[in-house]
Amino acid sequence: MDEKRIVALVMAGGGGTRFWPRSRRLRPKQFLAFEDERSLLALTVDRLSGLVPPEQTLVITGKQHVDLAARETNLPPASIVGEPCLRDTAACIGYGALLARSIREDAVMLVTPADHIISPTDRFQAIVRRAAEIAASSNVLVTIGLRPHRPATGYGYIETGERIDDARPSARKVVRFCEKPDQETARRFLLAGRYVWNSGMLVFTPNVMLDAIKKHLPELHAGLMSIKDPFDAGEVARVYEELPRISIDFGVLEKAEDKVVVEADFEWDDVGTFEALARHREPDAENNVARGEAVFVDSKGSLIDNDAEGLVVVCGLDDVLVVRTQDAVLVIPRKDAERVKEVVARLEELGRERFL
Repeated sequence: MDEKRIVALVMAGGGGTRFWPRSRRLRPKQFLAFEDERSLLALTVDRLSGLVPPEQTLVITGKQHVDLAARETNLPPASIVGEPCLRDTAACIGYGALLARSIREDAVMLVTPADHIISPTDRFQAIVRRAAEIAASSNVLVTIGLRPHRPATGYGYIETGERIDDARPSARKVVRFCEKPDQETARRFLLAGRYVWNSGMLVFTPNVMLDAIKKHLPELHAGLMSIKDPFDAGEVARVYEELPRISIDFGVLEKAEDKVVVEADFEWDDVGTFEALARHREPDAENNVARGEAVFVDSKGSLIDNDAEGLVVVCGLDDVLVVRTQDAVLVIPRKDAERVKEVVARLEELGRERFL
């Protein structure tokens, strides 16, 4: 397959509420730096260098974040596209397929979220090439999965079937997509050996995806097809608000028949909660992890993310998460990190807008 056919869509429209107080409406998670001085979005675009040219790399983000995305990525202005409003991943990917088809009629499209940590880049690009070859030759929806090494409950899973060929990396038919499991189910998936983590990355030709949307989400398809020029912001805005709000997994992938998963062999982390920070830093002797100036006294299993000047001390407390920014401090049991979304909802109820 001609690699020049690959068009990349980077989805950078999420709010990142589980990373409050670091993630805010004006600078959500994908624009933050974690293990590098560069943001997650910038690292995602960097990862495409040498595989996809800048003029064929699209970033879809919130309309209020277009200028920020442009500064973070240095992509051509036409490559940064603002969604008029959030309509979840099915609308985003369908709209992206229209954009990709406008760039190249023979496009093979890579969709990747903007908030992953992946290494090494050469293995990532090799997996994308393999997936693109399958998508171009077989007219199937291709997803990228990763062999699980722990019973993670924060990821969706894919049950795999028979191999489609003898080539490497391994590519198998998808039996089914599985929701984020409870702990016991995740353990069963791990032991079964036929499940992989769903990375959220997809490869397909635009027409195959649009045909799948037409079959399974006809209302969304009709709305998308009414857009004559996907690069006309005014025309898109008139249509977008009326598009149904549903994820690509629920709306299309769980129902589509022809699906293949390529098993990746690179290091991958979906930066979903502050626990991702712990997975990329060495703990101390008491299993405490810190980013920024921090001291632990008589504490075990705690996590500090100090993003402000000054010192944070945890004394006599075990298994807590402390996050500090210039204007806010979060203290929560570490096991309840997912409840940060409740904190954001409560702040909204109280009208504390300046902290959001």
